Amino acid sequence: MKEFAAILSLALLGACAGNTPTSPEIDANTITFNNFEAGGGWSSDAGRNDPTLLDKGRAHSGQYAIKVDKDHEFSLTYDMALGRIRSQKFKTIHLEAWAFLPSDKATGVVVVQVMEPVSNKQVHGDGLNLGEVVKTYGEWVPVSKDFTLPDDITMMQHLRLSLWRSNASDVVLLDDVKLSIKE
Repeated sequence: MKEFAAILSLALLGACAGNTPTSPEIDANTITFNNFEAGGGWSSDAGRNDPTLLDKGRAHSGQYAIKVDKDHEFSLTYDMALGRIRSQKFKTIHLEAWAFLPSDKATGVVVVQVMEPVSNKQVHGDGLNLGEVVKTYGEWVPVSKDFTLPDDITMMQHLRLSLWRSNASDVVLLDDVKLSIKE
């Protein structure tokens, strides 16, 4: 009987582990990875965490995903001084994430910005228009893009990443966001 219980326990443990999503590779070039179960440099523009900026229950992994909708123009935002990310300049960053668009009315943009720290003035901006790359609605879709930073950035400036509603009239979800240095 003990042998049967041990074998059953191992089988159940293996079944549970089989459904676990694989974690992305985190290495020295990873700027941030977040599945939104914890903060890790992400906050609202006001500098405080707003629980209404998270969607619970429809995440790609875990329980939470960031969202924009008719009541939220911007999601939680990643914001870090370039010099705190790496002591030497870098030219290209790579975004990987999972996007969920319930319909063609969900057309948000993943925005990457370089900002002046004191004036909060944008010195560079680019985005990944989810409405252009996601053509399967009602399920999680992997998205990615490389962003080239300008040569004249300084290490005091801040790198920001957020989800912008743009002209979406439906909810847009983003989860398992990884931003890394490509070169």
